[in-house]
Amino acid sequence: MSAVALLVARLFLGLPFVIWGMMKLRGGEAQLVPVLAKMGLPDARVLAFLIGACELLGGVAVCIGYPVLMAGSLLGVWCLLTGYMSHRGDINQLLAHVGLAGGFFLLAAVGPGSLSLFGGTPTGFFAYLR
Repeated sequence: MSAVALLVARLFLGLPFVIWGMMKLRGGEAQLVPVLAKMGLPDARVLAFLIGACELLGGVAVCIGYPVLMAGSLLGVWCLLTGYMSHRGDINQLLAHVGLAGGFFLLAAVGPGSLSLFGGTPTGFFAYLR
């Protein structure tokens, strides 16, 4: 797969998570808190900020291509869990989350490509994080 195609795919997968994370961290969590509280989760406000931070950091990691194995795998699981827990009543949203998960798992399997941080092959300590 070409390096440019992988870069474009990483941006298409990562940028929405960067935007969603920033929105949650800049006051958008107010819409998420009642949903989390309704699910019976403790301290929904703190959890909403943690969700925003995870989405932002995961999206940035995918966009820069490091550590794409870890970020792609975790965001893939994230999409499956979110789809099941929050959107199982709406088949369109559920399928969108399943599709995103597939993209993240594929990215984790293929790797970031050469147009990424460290050129796709970090060395030293950074090689352990992948």
